[in-house]
Amino acid sequence: MDLLWGLSVGLVLFCFLWLNLLSLPGNWLMLSILALAAWIVPEGRIDWSFVGYMAALALLGEVLEIAAQVIGGKKHGASKAGNLGGIVGSIGGAILGVPFGLGLGSLVGALLGAWVGCFVVERLRHPDPTAASAAAWGVFWGRSFGLVGKLAIGATIIVMSISRFVA
Repeated sequence: MDLLWGLSVGLVLFCFLWLNLLSLPGNWLMLSILALAAWIVPEGRIDWSFVGYMAALALLGEVLEIAAQVIGGKKHGASKAGNLGGIVGSIGGAILGVPFGLGLGSLVGALLGAWVGCFVVERLRHPDPTAASAAAWGVFWGRSFGLVGKLAIGATIIVMSISRFVA
């Protein structure tokens, strides 16, 4: 019976994991399910200390996503303002992309928005479009790798949660 509960929790968490691709807080929704499980069954397999560890992982995912974007941008010459433009552009692009591709346009919008946001800011700061483009590509790839890292952390939360029911 515990295995059935574990697989059920894992399926719900897996569905929330994909929300990260839509620039929605998938890892935080997974955490809310774990907190709900700890609250409903206090002496169950999911306890509050485990929820705390998973909260730390979810926070690490957010930090990793932003840090990868900033580091990618800096590596290719983006300024602080350019990186901030990339973050703002990513949020705006994710929102504007939601209606397209059954919601997956949000992913494309977030990545392209990061590029456009950084490019516009860097272009306003410097006349050289080549340098602005290089910085924007750094932000784009940093954002891409950050998203992959955030998804990997979400997958880790799922595996660790299911393993609580298997043991």
